[in-house]
Amino acid sequence: MSVRTNKIALVTGAGSGIGAATTTSLLREGYTVVLTDLPHVIEQRWHQTLPANVHPFPLDVGDRNSRIDAIESVASEYGRLDVLVNCAGISRDARLTNITDSDLELTLDVNLIGALSLVCQALPLMEAAGGGAVINIASRAWLGIFGSGAYSASKGGLIGATRSLALEIGALGVTANCIAPGYIETPLSATLPAQVLEKTLHSIPVGRGGVPDDIAAAVRYLVCEGSYVTGQVLTVCGGRSIGDPVSL
Repeated sequence: MSVRTNKIALVTGAGSGIGAATTTSLLREGYTVVLTDLPHVIEQRWHQTLPANVHPFPLDVGDRNSRIDAIESVASEYGRLDVLVNCAGISRDARLTNITDSDLELTLDVNLIGALSLVCQALPLMEAAGGGAVINIASRAWLGIFGSGAYSASKGGLIGATRSLALEIGALGVTANCIAPGYIETPLSATLPAQVLEKTLHSIPVGRGGVPDDIAAAVRYLVCEGSYVTGQVLTVCGGRSIGDPVSL
């Protein structure tokens, strides 16, 4: 059972997968959660299950006006923001030599520019709250994945920017960290070809794929217990980023 607080969290991409699990985790900690996603995604996931302390708000992270509307709504309704979790993301897989300019721009707009823009707009509200936590959901892909150059670039850029951000906003009492998931069982990962999925699962040392709750637990740690942690990348990948397990 959660204990109600007066703290406010905004979660992007909260309609499914990691964002939905993060929302549920923060609700258990007593946060009021501004749940944002594309309107049809919110409707599919949350339309019959909205607790009193969840406030859905339509947000297209890649659209500047939509971002402004979301933050202005939080400012008007609550006057503060304690936690921002940037979960929203897209992938347009293609070799960099083949990707279109439009897909490249869209990937960067949502995964990198949109996330950083929301942080900049949210900071005054975090100052008003006396501090807070920014958590950007990156990806193990920042280390490089064949055929995902644009996605890897967007997540690598997010990590670099978050580390710089931590230096800039620490004096405000605001931490900034990244979580870099490995393979997580989500609707997006379910579209992987069977042979790719089999190879991926075989390469995870702990012997299983991750689930959204694994990432939500990492978010909870940074929000609730990690006040002295900033500028870091918490890789949650079952050990896959170390290397492939070898059976002797």
